[in-house]
Amino acid sequence: MSTSWNTAAIAEKLGIAAADLAIETIIHHVDGVEYENVLLFNKAQPPVTGVLAVPNYFGIRQQALEIAATTVGAQHAIFVADVFGRAVRPTTADEAIAVITALKTNRAELRRRMHAALTAFAQQQKISVVAGKIGVCGFCFGGTAALELARDGAAVPGTVSLHGALDTPAPATSQVKGAVLVLHGVQDPSVPRDKVDGFIDEMNALKIDWQLVNYGLAGHSFTDPDANSPGFYYHRQTAQRAAVALQAFFGEVLA
Repeated sequence: MSTSWNTAAIAEKLGIAAADLAIETIIHHVDGVEYENVLLFNKAQPPVTGVLAVPNYFGIRQQALEIAATTVGAQHAIFVADVFGRAVRPTTADEAIAVITALKTNRAELRRRMHAALTAFAQQQKISVVAGKIGVCGFCFGGTAALELARDGAAVPGTVSLHGALDTPAPATSQVKGAVLVLHGVQDPSVPRDKVDGFIDEMNALKIDWQLVNYGLAGHSFTDPDANSPGFYYHRQTAQRAAVALQAFFGEVLA
């Protein structure tokens, strides 16, 4: 299965010339299942640091690459991670919800797939990324996945969740090693206040470097230009502010 990407659109989001954009397919396997990731970077000025970005519940698609490019920027190589499997590409919300529900129910499997994606990024041969200079971020479901990887003790300098769920089945077992930044829309109906408070308690108990930024006018999906439902909507100003916050965070922890 080959995919034709709109290179010009992705390059525009990164703020580079289309001719300078590298889009590489990175394949990895877990228990015989093939996963197809997409690596983005500026060929004219190859970055030496990287950010693994996990898309929302629709997984790998054009919009996921554009959102990752817009938010992370060209200063890092961006590895848009496939945690569903190459054969799983939801086309409807119901299909997507079914896929992520299975993974959110089985956090051990989600963590295993996240570790495999991180290893695939670190071991790919398309661009040289300095060892230990890979951060992780995720959007919506991807934010949940990013936090689960951090909770499982992954050796990453920093993790960012953008409008992701904040709860985990066993917070007392979390083993976060790097810094954490959560960018949260206060109007998000899927993350009630008690879940936010539970996350704060979890992070405080770990005694790590963590931040929680609450955006008062934003709900869930605030980085997704197609989101337009009560509580689940795009908010351009917040998306722009979140990109500034994320880039500053990774600029610090990956320096």
